[in-house]
Amino acid sequence: MSFFKQLFGQKRTIKSPIFVKEFSKDNRQLAALQELLQKVVDGEKKDNIERDIKLLKYGLDGENNVYFELKNSFLPILCLHDVRIAYNDYVAQLDFVVISHKFICLLETKKLSGNISIDREGNFVRIMKTKDGKEYREGFYSPITQTMRHVDIIKHSLLNEMKFDKLPIYSLVVMANAKTIVNKYNCPAEIENVIIKYDQIKATLERFLNDRTNTYDLSEKHMYDLANRLVALHSPIEMDLMAKYRLSLDDFSKKPEEQLREELKAYRLQTSRAEKIKAYYIFNNNEMEDLIAKYPRTEEELLNVKGFGKAKVEKYGGANTEYLQ
Repeated sequence: MSFFKQLFGQKRTIKSPIFVKEFSKDNRQLAALQELLQKVVDGEKKDNIERDIKLLKYGLDGENNVYFELKNSFLPILCLHDVRIAYNDYVAQLDFVVISHKFICLLETKKLSGNISIDREGNFVRIMKTKDGKEYREGFYSPITQTMRHVDIIKHSLLNEMKFDKLPIYSLVVMANAKTIVNKYNCPAEIENVIIKYDQIKATLERFLNDRTNTYDLSEKHMYDLANRLVALHSPIEMDLMAKYRLSLDDFSKKPEEQLREELKAYRLQTSRAEKIKAYYIFNNNEMEDLIAKYPRTEEELLNVKGFGKAKVEKYGGANTEYLQ
């Protein structure tokens, strides 16, 4: 840093939170699950998809609570939502990243039902009640261990690479359910200080910003460099829903006959016009009815439909079976 910057300080234009990677409730995974739900027949597999949709919506509601607190904190920070960083064989799925001129802070959002108790050894226990009012307890994986791993991944994949290895990096576990009571009376101090309710986010970040023992002073350019590098490192994963729910083609419901007939007619007309041929060259009405009756899911099954030989299947098979999914 130059002498004049040391003497007069750096010019700051970031006056309030700026989201470099925005929060959105339009979640791709949620949209994919909702689309899948409409196609799968009733049964255990469909129930599992419905359960995961509810859990995902519940989690997104919690992240929305955190987003609101960050967005309305009036703090000079850069924020990112939903960043997935892969480093060697490790992965950090970060709910929120906060970058200030003095630190980076990773926020892990937990919207859990019931109350939370943490014992002297740092074990996490969730306390819930059944419908008839009986209380029961269950342990769960420590979010502190999870956030510590995330900190290590960010240090190795980002700060060391960009020569900011001295920049302090903090992590917080944010309880995003307003009704949850967190009992931290007996837990170790190092755990107590990193678990907060979402309405304590601003006060906690202000405490970090006002820490006089931290003399780090990152320029705004470098703040944006870090944020943009995180965006560049973000590697979203496409989940194989067929494998996750062990779905086969038999698990998918069939379209109503009339709907399918209209879709096939529209496809036949559009394709014949594009190729400037008669519509019945694509398939005639009898072949269409056999197609509807046999409902082939694959090109191999389509070969068993009247009028669909190998050449026609190779040319039109993909489009036809797509209408039957």
